[in-house]
Amino acid sequence: MIEKSKVKIAIVGARFAADLHMDAYHNVPGVDIEITGVASKDSENAKAFCNRHGLDPRIVHEDVSTMIKEVDADIIDLAVPPFIHVPFAIEAAKAGKNVICEKPLTGYFGDQSIPVEERKNVGLTDKKIMFQECLKDCKKIDKVFSDNEVTFCYAENWVYAPPIVKAKRLLKASKGKILEIRGCEGHSGSHSPFAAEWKYTGGGSLIRMAAHPYGAAIHLKMWEGLTQNGAAIYPKSVIATTTRNRKLLKDLPPDVDYINSRPVDVEDWSCGIITFEDGTNAVIFGSDITLGGVDNWLNIYASSTRIECKLSNNNTVMGYAPTNKQFEDEYTIEKIETKAGWSSAQPNEDFMFGYPHEMKDFIQSVLEQKQPESDLRLAIWATKVMYAAYLSAESGQKIEIPSGFNL
Repeated sequence: MIEKSKVKIAIVGARFAADLHMDAYHNVPGVDIEITGVASKDSENAKAFCNRHGLDPRIVHEDVSTMIKEVDADIIDLAVPPFIHVPFAIEAAKAGKNVICEKPLTGYFGDQSIPVEERKNVGLTDKKIMFQECLKDCKKIDKVFSDNEVTFCYAENWVYAPPIVKAKRLLKASKGKILEIRGCEGHSGSHSPFAAEWKYTGGGSLIRMAAHPYGAAIHLKMWEGLTQNGAAIYPKSVIATTTRNRKLLKDLPPDVDYINSRPVDVEDWSCGIITFEDGTNAVIFGSDITLGGVDNWLNIYASSTRIECKLSNNNTVMGYAPTNKQFEDEYTIEKIETKAGWSSAQPNEDFMFGYPHEMKDFIQSVLEQKQPESDLRLAIWATKVMYAAYLSAESGQKIEIPSGFNL
């Protein structure tokens, strides 16, 4: 039994996502959180991570599997690229440890018998094959976590973002029915070197960015069904399109090309329309071609209310600077190209994106041995919808989403 006021966590990864998780852990009240391990292939980067967060560098492990098996931890936190989510999550479950896993749950990453660095043009693979392999992963992880009776926490922070949490309260008060959802995550390109290639991320802007509004929309419809009728409303089908806009910019001079995205075999723009079991729809965008900083929003159109959720680029604090120099050393908003002119200077972006709230729920769920608000079921449904969207974009057809794990 876990001591009720203390949780031990071992983190796999030591870069951007791991920093977000550590910052969130610092803001979880009432629980003593001890970081007992940090695993990374780059030991120097792991030590720098420990230095940033005041951790003892002696807890660094170069071998992830060894750490998962041997470290004293209640939770293994997978803050790593998607291509290694499922293998490490399964190892953790078999070791009797709960898991926090970054989004997306999984994807298609090429021939597993070939070292990932040597895989070529994974994104050109038939999307039906990709979808089938993803379903196998989902089935496998679902069984392992059920058999070992440990908790899977899906780090879809939009589920916990205060604007969306408030939207659920307004929807409940209005007693209406959700008829349409529109959502988007966009910016001008990822800082991650993994983002350009399918073999690491399982896709481009659709799965790397639109995973957030996809996950939030699916969650809202499941929540609506459960609260109103005691039965979740699941996605039924999806139709989608994707493109790679970078090829259109290859001949432009630098002074008219401010898009940072450099896709190799992934898309940099996507749009999908989910149709749910009750006939309602969600329209979801993912974009690596959006200037002006990260653009996260979700709008809900219901029979008795309309709700607009702006997670970012809101006007809580607006700052003006005549040049880049004035705000040079001060954070304003993620992925902004310039700090000259007016900026949406977000006072607490992590809070608005839901990071501390999700970690609080995950830790409470592990302590109380209950399912978190964002769980394995949501992770699996989001994966199925997104890979059905990829198949739709390739085939030009609407794709039915299987309720189980077979096409």
